[in-house]
Parts: sequence; structure tokens; C-alpha cells
Amino acid sequence: MIAAFLAALALGAAPNSPPPPAAVAAAPAPSPEAMALARRAAARDDFLVMIQSVAGGQIEGVEKGMGELTPSEKAKVDEIGKRKLDEGIDRVVDRLAAVYAKEFSLADLGAIDAFLQTPAGKAYSERLLPTLKVVGEAMKGFDFKREVRAQACTDIKKGCEDEAPMKMPPPGKSEAPPPKP
Repeated sequence: MIAAFLAALALGAAPNSPPPPAAVAAAPAPSPEAMALARRAAARDDFLVMIQSVAGGQIEGVEKGMGELTPSEKAKVDEIGKRKLDEGIDRVVDRLAAVYAKEFSLADLGAIDAFLQTPAGKAYSERLLPTLKVVGEAMKGFDFKREVRAQACTDIKKGCEDEAPMKMPPPGKSEAPPPKP
């Protein structure tokens, strides 16, 4: 399940989506040098960090869905999840590398790789996951869709009869939307 999720996420598609059009699939293969640079960049990619972050929640969801687990059963699910994540990450890196090698020039791939090998690039890669967790906490209560809908209802006054007035909580505070009457 996690492996299918990772693969689908890497492609930006559902796990059972149709294959790419023949014209895309028939594109010439990138050079070995482009693939090597793309693979190094993909192995330290933001997208990969996000997948690792999401996978932890996926594993917790599996555990919760299995009901009451003993500590040893929970440990076993964690071990399976981590193993499947490792297997999935290799496939994600391969797919990201293939996309990068096609989408970026050899010069761009070289520059990306060079940056990621600098102290700043290494710090960026190492700190990205913890930083994303902090950003996630800071974004609690931010609901872009609700804000757009509330403003559109105010400005257009159409199709919003079921909407209660909305006030956004201050940054960092989460507030559930008001109940509908």
C-alpha cells in the first residue's frame, strides 16, 4: 500500500492511471551523465523529504486501522512500514531522476548537484524535513479554500446561503469551522 502510494505520488497520478501517451514514452533516453546527476539530485530532493514525512502518518494510519495492537505488534508494523518505505524510496528516486533528466538540461542538473554538495545545499537537505514540520504547525488554522469561499460569498452573494460567517484564528491557532444550523 505504501509502495503504491509512493509510486503514485512520484508520478502525480493515481496508482491505476493509464500509461503515458506513446509520444512521451517514445522520447529518447537521457544520457548516462544526465541520469547520474539527476539521480544524485533526486536522492536529496524536497519531494522525497515530503514523501518520507507523509509515510510516517501512513504507517500510523495502518496501525490505527488494525485495532488494538500490542507493543510487539506495533513494532512489527513499524518495521514493515520502514522497510516498504525504503523499497519505495528507491523507486521514487529512480522515477524522479528520469523526470529530472528529461526536464532539466545537463547544465542545470550540474548546477543543482553542485549546490546540493555545498555546505548550504547540505544544510538545506538535512534541515528540510524538520523545517517542514515546523511550517506545518505554523500553518494550522490556515484554510485557503474557506478564505476564498468566504470572500467570494461576500463579494458575489450567490450560492452561499448555507455559509456561516467565518473568522480566521490567529497564526498558529487552529479553530474548527462553526457548525452549520
